[in-house]
Amino acid sequence: MSVARTARTAAHTLRNALLAAFAALALLLSGAAATTPAAATTTTATGLDGAWACDVPAGYVYDQVSMNRSCSGGGTWNSPQFHLRTPVDGLTACISSPGFVYDSISWGYACSQQSGVISNAYHLRVPYDGLTACVGTPAFTYDYVGRSTSCNLSYGSGIPSTTFHLRTPVNGMWACTIPRGWTYSATTSDLDCASIQGVPTTKFRLLG
Repeated sequence: MSVARTARTAAHTLRNALLAAFAALALLLSGAAATTPAAATTTTATGLDGAWACDVPAGYVYDQVSMNRSCSGGGTWNSPQFHLRTPVDGLTACISSPGFVYDSISWGYACSQQSGVISNAYHLRVPYDGLTACVGTPAFTYDYVGRSTSCNLSYGSGIPSTTFHLRTPVNGMWACTIPRGWTYSATTSDLDCASIQGVPTTKFRLLG
């Protein structure tokens, strides 16, 4: 066999080996690309909704507390374990969540971390124009306040607490607060926004 033929054979063999290596690498990468979205979908679909955990990660609330030794690090004392929930409109939870307000407060033992002690829970709502809520939210203003025992944080007191009629800000609206990014073109004073009953409070005509 000539030297030239031997060189050509070696080059051909090397080229085939390289092609096979590239094909294997491409197959491996295509398999990884196909596997990654499936794994991500499974994680998203499963989530932590309904799981019992020793703390509450960002993006979740909880609607029950169990006092036991699962989270006490081997100690003989009871520690709280939380029943995680993804916050959704209408969920009654032990805490509120960013982006939500609540329109009523209830009382019971589900959220309590002390035996025999009643604790409060919140009826979560996604805010919308016209909702009467127990709290305000930066994305909205409100055009009048009311009074209701359903928002009372003092159990059994029977004293009405302030409620807020949420509004999406628009030009020319008379509102109790000036939302971020807005200004006002006029003011008036009446009882619509009175945080203290019977005391007139300033109202603003929005401009934005």
